[in-house]
Amino acid sequence: MTAAEVDVADESDGHRDRAAAVLCDRMGLAGDLALAWDVRVAPRVEPAPPPEGEVALRLAARLGTAALHPADGVRPSAGWAATPDGIRTRARVLDGGWTGTVARSSVDAVERAVAQLPWARVERIVEVRQDG
Repeated sequence: MTAAEVDVADESDGHRDRAAAVLCDRMGLAGDLALAWDVRVAPRVEPAPPPEGEVALRLAARLGTAALHPADGVRPSAGWAATPDGIRTRARVLDGGWTGTVARSSVDAVERAVAQLPWARVERIVEVRQDG
């Protein structure tokens, strides 16, 4: 894949190459999270991209910071935090979660301590198990 096949823009930018093999929207956030990305990969891309959790782990390792991604289920607050040292743990994200339209998000709790999220409480996040 070449750089010409990837379209990266701020979410508010209306000038997009919708035919690109990979579309990346980025949005600056206030609060605990600095940046949100929405990446869509066309089915024609080979090899297929790795699962989201694996991408988060690779990104965290490469950037040296935690990377969060949404969990499966119906709760927008349910997420996962991936750490630079290869740990994945459940995370609760408040004030909008993963909608992509919220200017402020905060990490309320994690199930394992994450050095890059020292303010997040460490506790069992029971509600994510209710989603099935």
